[in-house]
Amino acid sequence: MNASHQERLSELAKVAINVGVGLQRGQELVMTAPVDAVPLVRLITEEAYKAGASLVTTLYSDDQTTLQRFRYASDDTFDKASGWLFDGMAAAFRSGAARLAVLGEDPSLLSEQDPTKVARANRARSAAYKPALELIVGFDVNWSIVSYATPAWAKAVFPNDPEPVALARLWDAIFAASRVGGADTVAAWKRHNDALHARTEWLNGKRYAALHFRGPV
Repeated sequence: MNASHQERLSELAKVAINVGVGLQRGQELVMTAPVDAVPLVRLITEEAYKAGASLVTTLYSDDQTTLQRFRYASDDTFDKASGWLFDGMAAAFRSGAARLAVLGEDPSLLSEQDPTKVARANRARSAAYKPALELIVGFDVNWSIVSYATPAWAKAVFPNDPEPVALARLWDAIFAASRVGGADTVAAWKRHNDALHARTEWLNGKRYAALHFRGPV
Protein backbone atom coordinates (compact mmCIF):
# COMPACT_ATOMS: atom_id res chain seq x y z
CA MET A 1 0.00 0.00 0.00
CA ASN A 2 1.32 3.44 -0.90
CA ALA A 3 2.24 5.70 2.01
CA SER A 4 0.10 8.79 2.58
CA HIS A 5 1.52 12.28 2.19
CA GLN A 6 1.63 12.73 5.97
CA GLU A 7 3.48 9.44 6.40
CA ARG A 8 6.04 10.42 3.80
CA LEU A 9 6.42 13.85 5.41
CA SER A 10 7.14 12.13 8.73
CA GLU A 11 9.75 9.95 7.05
CA LEU A 12 11.33 13.06 5.52
CA ALA A 13 11.63 14.57 8.99
CA LYS A 14 13.35 11.42 10.26
CA VAL A 15 15.78 11.51 7.34
CA ALA A 16 16.52 15.20 7.92
CA ILE A 17 17.52 14.61 11.56
CA ASN A 18 18.99 11.12 11.57
CA VAL A 19 20.68 11.09 8.16
CA GLY A 20 21.05 14.65 6.89
CA VAL A 21 22.10 16.40 10.09
CA GLY A 22 23.11 13.32 12.06
CA LEU A 23 22.04 15.10 15.22
CA GLN A 24 23.86 13.98 18.37
CA ARG A 25 22.30 13.55 21.80
CA GLY A 26 22.61 16.77 23.79
CA GLN A 27 23.24 18.89 20.68
CA GLU A 28 21.32 22.06 19.87
CA LEU A 29 19.69 22.56 16.48
CA VAL A 30 19.31 25.88 14.68
CA MET A 31 16.74 25.65 11.90
CA THR A 32 15.56 28.20 9.32
CA ALA A 33 12.39 27.72 7.27
CA PRO A 34 9.67 29.54 5.34
CA VAL A 35 6.41 29.91 7.23
CA ASP A 36 4.71 27.63 4.68
CA ALA A 37 6.89 24.78 5.93
CA VAL A 38 5.46 24.73 9.47
CA PRO A 39 3.99 21.20 9.06
CA LEU A 40 7.44 19.78 8.27
CA VAL A 41 9.22 21.96 10.84
CA ARG A 42 6.98 20.60 13.60
CA LEU A 43 7.75 17.02 12.57
CA ILE A 44 11.49 17.76 12.38
CA THR A 45 11.37 19.36 15.83
CA GLU A 46 9.67 16.25 17.20
CA GLU A 47 12.31 14.00 15.66
CA ALA A 48 15.11 16.23 16.95
CA TYR A 49 13.92 15.97 20.53
CA LYS A 50 13.40 12.23 20.14
CA ALA A 51 17.04 12.04 19.00
CA GLY A 52 18.12 13.84 22.17
CA ALA A 53 18.35 17.49 21.09
CA SER A 54 18.90 19.83 24.02
CA LEU A 55 17.20 22.75 22.27
CA VAL A 56 15.63 23.41 18.87
CA THR A 57 15.45 27.03 17.69
CA THR A 58 13.61 27.85 14.45
CA LEU A 59 13.85 31.13 12.55
CA TYR A 60 11.04 31.68 10.05
CA SER A 61 11.02 33.72 6.85
CA ASP A 62 7.98 34.95 4.96
CA ASP A 63 7.89 35.84 1.27
CA GLN A 64 5.28 38.56 1.70
CA THR A 65 7.16 40.41 4.43
CA THR A 66 10.31 40.17 2.31
CA LEU A 67 8.44 41.82 -0.55
CA GLN A 68 7.17 44.57 1.74
CA ARG A 69 10.75 45.63 2.44
CA PHE A 70 11.53 46.10 -1.25
CA ARG A 71 8.25 47.90 -1.88
CA TYR A 72 8.20 50.29 1.07
CA ALA A 73 11.57 50.56 2.84
CA SER A 74 13.76 53.64 2.37
CA ASP A 75 16.46 53.34 -0.28
CA ASP A 76 19.24 54.04 2.22
CA THR A 77 18.37 50.93 4.29
CA PHE A 78 19.30 48.28 1.72
CA ASP A 79 22.93 48.15 2.83
CA LYS A 80 21.81 46.94 6.25
CA ALA A 81 21.47 43.35 7.51
CA SER A 82 20.62 41.78 10.87
CA GLY A 83 24.22 41.33 11.97
CA TRP A 84 23.14 40.66 15.53
CA LEU A 85 21.12 37.66 14.32
CA PHE A 86 23.98 36.15 12.32
CA ASP A 87 26.41 36.82 15.17
CA GLY A 88 24.09 34.77 17.36
CA MET A 89 24.01 31.94 14.85
CA ALA A 90 27.81 31.94 14.64
CA ALA A 91 28.00 31.83 18.44
CA ALA A 92 25.62 28.86 18.46
CA PHE A 93 27.72 26.99 15.90
CA ARG A 94 30.93 27.67 17.85
CA SER A 95 29.17 26.14 20.84
CA GLY A 96 28.42 22.99 18.85
CA ALA A 97 24.90 23.59 17.49
CA ALA A 98 23.86 21.81 14.30
CA ARG A 99 22.31 23.64 11.34
CA LEU A 100 19.31 22.68 9.22
CA ALA A 101 17.85 24.80 6.43
CA VAL A 102 14.35 24.05 5.15
CA LEU A 103 14.02 25.55 1.67
CA GLY A 104 10.84 26.32 -0.23
CA GLU A 105 10.78 30.04 -1.02
CA ASP A 106 9.41 31.42 -4.29
CA PRO A 107 12.45 31.42 -6.64
CA SER A 108 11.07 34.40 -8.60
CA LEU A 109 9.96 36.41 -5.57
CA LEU A 110 12.17 39.44 -6.28
CA SER A 111 12.17 39.20 -10.07
CA GLU A 112 10.13 42.41 -10.44
CA GLN A 113 11.95 44.39 -7.75
CA ASP A 114 14.73 46.92 -8.23
CA PRO A 115 17.80 44.78 -9.06
CA THR A 116 20.13 47.34 -7.47
CA LYS A 117 18.30 47.07 -4.15
CA VAL A 118 18.29 43.28 -4.40
CA ALA A 119 22.04 43.23 -5.02
CA ARG A 120 22.75 45.63 -2.16
CA ALA A 121 20.60 43.65 0.27
CA ASN A 122 22.28 40.39 -0.79
CA ARG A 123 25.76 41.87 -0.31
CA ALA A 124 24.86 43.15 3.15
CA ARG A 125 23.39 39.81 4.16
CA SER A 126 26.38 37.87 2.80
CA ALA A 127 28.82 40.05 4.74
CA ALA A 128 26.83 39.70 7.97
CA TYR A 129 26.38 35.94 7.53
CA LYS A 130 30.02 35.26 6.62
CA PRO A 131 31.31 34.29 10.13
CA ALA A 132 28.48 31.76 10.55
CA LEU A 133 28.73 30.52 6.96
CA GLU A 134 32.46 29.86 7.27
CA LEU A 135 31.76 27.48 10.15
CA ILE A 136 29.18 25.67 8.01
CA VAL A 137 31.17 25.32 4.78
CA GLY A 138 34.26 24.40 6.77
CA PHE A 139 32.29 21.50 8.29
CA ASP A 140 32.95 22.76 11.81
CA VAL A 141 29.31 21.85 12.48
CA ASN A 142 27.01 19.15 11.14
CA TRP A 143 24.48 20.66 8.75
CA SER A 144 21.99 19.75 6.07
CA ILE A 145 19.29 21.11 3.76
CA VAL A 146 15.80 19.72 3.24
CA SER A 147 13.18 20.90 0.74
CA TYR A 148 9.52 21.75 1.29
CA ALA A 149 7.23 22.05 -1.73
CA THR A 150 5.31 25.33 -1.94
CA PRO A 151 2.79 26.43 -4.60
CA ALA A 152 5.00 29.22 -5.98
CA TRP A 153 8.02 26.92 -6.29
CA ALA A 154 5.92 24.13 -7.82
CA LYS A 155 4.51 26.46 -10.49
CA ALA A 156 8.04 27.64 -11.32
CA VAL A 157 9.15 24.04 -11.86
CA PHE A 158 5.98 22.79 -13.59
CA PRO A 159 4.48 25.94 -15.18
CA ASN A 160 2.14 24.08 -17.51
CA ASP A 161 0.39 22.11 -14.77
CA PRO A 162 -2.52 23.25 -12.59
CA GLU A 163 -1.27 24.24 -9.13
CA PRO A 164 -2.45 21.07 -7.31
CA VAL A 165 -0.83 18.85 -9.96
CA ALA A 166 2.39 20.87 -9.94
CA LEU A 167 2.54 20.71 -6.14
CA ALA A 168 2.00 16.94 -6.11
CA ARG A 169 4.70 16.43 -8.75
CA LEU A 170 7.19 18.53 -6.82
CA TRP A 171 6.48 16.61 -3.62
CA ASP A 172 6.99 13.33 -5.49
CA ALA A 173 10.36 14.61 -6.73
CA ILE A 174 11.42 15.70 -3.23
CA PHE A 175 10.41 12.38 -1.69
CA ALA A 176 12.15 10.43 -4.45
CA ALA A 177 15.37 12.43 -4.11
CA SER A 178 15.25 11.88 -0.35
CA ARG A 179 14.61 8.13 -0.78
CA VAL A 180 11.36 8.46 1.13
CA GLY A 181 8.63 5.93 0.50
CA GLY A 182 9.93 2.58 1.69
CA ALA A 183 9.29 0.76 4.94
CA ASP A 184 12.30 2.22 6.77
CA THR A 185 13.86 5.21 5.06
CA VAL A 186 16.61 5.74 7.63
CA ALA A 187 17.71 2.10 7.32
CA ALA A 188 17.63 2.40 3.52
CA TRP A 189 19.89 5.44 3.73
CA LYS A 190 22.29 3.53 5.98
CA ARG A 191 22.54 0.70 3.45
CA HIS A 192 23.07 3.22 0.66
CA ASN A 193 25.78 5.09 2.58
CA ASP A 194 27.49 1.85 3.59
CA ALA A 195 27.58 0.81 -0.08
CA LEU A 196 29.05 4.17 -1.09
CA HIS A 197 31.75 3.91 1.60
CA ALA A 198 32.59 0.37 0.48
CA ARG A 199 32.95 1.49 -3.14
CA THR A 200 35.07 4.46 -2.07
CA GLU A 201 37.42 2.22 -0.08
CA TRP A 202 37.63 -0.22 -3.01
CA LEU A 203 38.52 2.56 -5.46
CA ASN A 204 41.04 4.11 -3.06
CA GLY A 205 42.61 0.69 -2.61
CA LYS A 206 43.20 0.41 -6.35
CA ARG A 207 45.35 3.57 -6.20
CA TYR A 208 44.48 4.54 -9.75
CA ALA A 209 46.62 7.25 -11.31
CA ALA A 210 45.34 9.83 -13.77
CA LEU A 211 47.02 10.06 -17.17
CA HIS A 212 47.72 13.54 -18.50
CA PHE A 213 48.09 14.07 -22.24
CA ARG A 214 49.67 17.22 -23.61
CA GLY A 215 48.55 16.79 -27.15
CA PRO A 216 46.27 14.80 -29.46
CA VAL A 217 46.55 11.04 -29.31
